Amino acid sequence: MEIVHDLLWLLKPEGITWLITVGGLPAICFVIFAETGFFALLPGDSLLVLCGIFAATTSPEGEALLPISFLLTILPLFGILGDQVGFWLGKLFGQAMYNWKDKSVLGVPIFKVAYLKKTENFYKRWGVFSIVMGRWVPIVRTFAPIVAGITKMPLKKFITFNILGAFLWVWSMVLTGYLLGNIAKTKFNFDLVKHIDKIAIVIIIISLIPIFYTVWKEKQENRILEKIEK
Repeated sequence: MEIVHDLLWLLKPEGITWLITVGGLPAICFVIFAETGFFALLPGDSLLVLCGIFAATTSPEGEALLPISFLLTILPLFGILGDQVGFWLGKLFGQAMYNWKDKSVLGVPIFKVAYLKKTENFYKRWGVFSIVMGRWVPIVRTFAPIVAGITKMPLKKFITFNILGAFLWVWSMVLTGYLLGNIAKTKFNFDLVKHIDKIAIVIIIISLIPIFYTVWKEKQENRILEKIEK
């Protein structure tokens, strides 16, 4: 149970901050790879924005706490690699995944058929663009490449949208944090890193909005269907 507690702690603001300050670049790269490939419950969006804030903040020695060049060039590669793993999972196991039982590691769910079906509906709406658009939607971000593999999307087409989506997602999130950090420092002389716990809470809440909206929309659609059936 202690290990489960530690895993869930990583989803909290202090856990994300620990990933950046203690885990460093290797931990950041692993989280981006794992969340886009096979592990849905990791703080991808919030982690990237906070990385941008750290990159905009300098140490007492005058060096950036994180190198912005690394974040913008190397992290997208791990996002691409993660999606590629997800694609081959879908390709290899295909329709059998719909018959899998929900799986958890130490009590933390890593696979649910409901996640797969939700992503399939997203894929039907957006088609191949779901590989790009899904990057900004938690859970869908993990399962979109799997669904692409299941539906046997041509590899060349998948790789194209995979690369495009990875760079746009990482750049948009990191640069958002980077700009916020710079604006706060130059315009208001406010160091966001000193208040990173509060900033992380706000970012996590914002990143959860798409999930809450999707759940609300599905409930509305189900109510409409129920009225039609009656």
